[in-house]
Amino acid sequence: MPRAYPKRLSKRKSDKKSYHHGDLHRVLIGTALQLVEENDVAALTLREVARRAGVTHAAPYHHFKNKAALLAVLAEEGYRALYTEQLQAAAKAGSDPITRLQAIGLAYVRFAIHHPGHFRVMFRSDSADWAKHPTLLEAVQLPLVLLTSTAEETKRTRKLTAPPTELVLSSWSMVHGLATLWVDGPLRPILGSSDPKAIEELAARVIAFWTMILGPEEGAKTSIR
Repeated sequence: MPRAYPKRLSKRKSDKKSYHHGDLHRVLIGTALQLVEENDVAALTLREVARRAGVTHAAPYHHFKNKAALLAVLAEEGYRALYTEQLQAAAKAGSDPITRLQAIGLAYVRFAIHHPGHFRVMFRSDSADWAKHPTLLEAVQLPLVLLTSTAEETKRTRKLTAPPTELVLSSWSMVHGLATLWVDGPLRPILGSSDPKAIEELAARVIAFWTMILGPEEGAKTSIR
């Protein structure tokens, strides 16, 4: 399945390298993601990205005005990739809104597991400068619109009294909490495993448990395959 984000980069030699203009743009993005995965958003600087990429300190500025601009590109890639994966998961889940709600939530956790660099940038970057990037603001809304529409359909078909906002916030908080605890590490000792399959299985059980309160048809077994 095509990905909206770059593949993880292999280790590089310390000698300087020559890139075509377009290649360097992607290399800088991939290097930045690798840096964030290994450390955190706070560790990201254009100088360090340049050093790891084996180019001059000035080279990144030909592609990104500043660190905020680079973070905006990474965040937009992340939100669009997350939306794509959630949309595909929802389509495979079928017509039942509860099953689709489960699939969207599990796709969220999976995305964080397998793409922690994007996940950290998406939710730990200073969003004050995001208004300067309209395509990013558009991308931010995509997963939320999908979740909201699914929650509204769930409310309508199950005749729930809770407003859709409460369904959105509770389901989002649940999967975001699981994803963050895994990405940052605290959940791994509790599970006794660093295998991504462990958190996927836990997420499937937690999501199924949460949806049991939504009606007699909820709580169906969630597939993690």
